[in-house]
Amino acid sequence: MNGSGEKKEQSERERPEYLASADHTLRAANAILAVNLTGVPATRVSQFAVGWLRAAFEQSRIIAMLTASGLGQAAAPNRRAFWELTIRMLWLRDMPSSDRAMATDTMLDLERMNETKTDKYLRENGLPSNIDVADMEAFILNVSEDKLINTGAQSLTGAVKSTGMNLWTVYHLWREDSTWTHATGFLAGRYAPINVEGTMGLGEPSHTDPNLEAHRYAAIVLAAAVSDILTDEGATSALAAAPLVAYFEAN
Repeated sequence: MNGSGEKKEQSERERPEYLASADHTLRAANAILAVNLTGVPATRVSQFAVGWLRAAFEQSRIIAMLTASGLGQAAAPNRRAFWELTIRMLWLRDMPSSDRAMATDTMLDLERMNETKTDKYLRENGLPSNIDVADMEAFILNVSEDKLINTGAQSLTGAVKSTGMNLWTVYHLWREDSTWTHATGFLAGRYAPINVEGTMGLGEPSHTDPNLEAHRYAAIVLAAAVSDILTDEGATSALAAAPLVAYFEAN
């Protein structure tokens, strides 16, 4: 091995793990977001799968950039969104393919009800509303009557409980990052701890995935879940697997 090669290898060994993981995560996210999925047959299910995939890896890019900048603690809202999207994708993949269309319609129906409530609240309080309730109500949805699907659609906890695979680790990460995402006492206490002298100190929240190990594993599982869903929705095997292939080729 020549001198320059030895120096490069030594430099890589001495580099902090979080920086190497951030670079890996950013390359993978950019590669997946660059995949052209316009040839995927358009169904409600494929729209959810592709849309959630892109949303998740947009969050992944932000997480990688903040981590590389030494601001991993500030990425809690982005990690929370990434964990939630991962759970949702695995929830959809785990159910029988024949139930997925009704599951997505059930989620849309819940969102429609929430939007209707928001519109009512705004109007009752003299605030402008751009929500077109009539247009939403005219949208035909095939809502599931299955209790398990309804429970999973209504809450993330329900989705975790109704999924056959073990999602509790990802759910724990989602709960942890939720603590640092909202205006809570925990958040105030970590950023502004009180010293023993009774004066204000300096601090920041910790997080459970500083080197992005869990994030990288979840990214692979998420991309694999999308591949399975798109295959069931009629995409060619090569197109369905393209995001997963892009992930591995990026690194």
